[in-house]
Amino acid sequence: MDSAVYGVVGESVKLWCGFYSTVPVSKFVTVDWRYRQKDGGPTVPILHYQSKAYPILEGSFKDRVTWEGDVERGDASIRIENLRLTDNGTLFCVVRNPPDVHGKVPEMKLTVTLHSLSFKFNTAILLASLVFIPSVLVAIVLLVRMKRAIRRERSRNKKNKKSPIEASQE
Repeated sequence: MDSAVYGVVGESVKLWCGFYSTVPVSKFVTVDWRYRQKDGGPTVPILHYQSKAYPILEGSFKDRVTWEGDVERGDASIRIENLRLTDNGTLFCVVRNPPDVHGKVPEMKLTVTLHSLSFKFNTAILLASLVFIPSVLVAIVLLVRMKRAIRRERSRNKKNKKSPIEASQE
């Protein structure tokens, strides 16, 4: 999987597809965006581009896919509007610029959720969980052990402590 894209039901998401060709981009360049459901099955076309965009006229993506690319700049991006839970799946971006028609086909795994995640796992949280929290736990354990050792030492000193009379008789 090349990348993962996340979206929220009812919102839109941009699917970026960058490409490089060994020859200058010509008027014969084509871009085909295809979709496969999360549980597998055949891929279905959702947009075809050749000099202009041709979104599909039927199916679940009808009237929801727009072209946002610029083939002259190596960009074949699209936007999917009004996301649905049924949009979860894998999208493929196939670019052909004759005679350069072979190459890696980028794949994007689209995950659509009901609500955006209010909690984002970022670098600060990662550092806190992997460094700060264990450090605090180690410090607490060390403080408890030191306190116990000091108590034991005081207890021993009290038992071994002699009165001034006992000390003078020795």
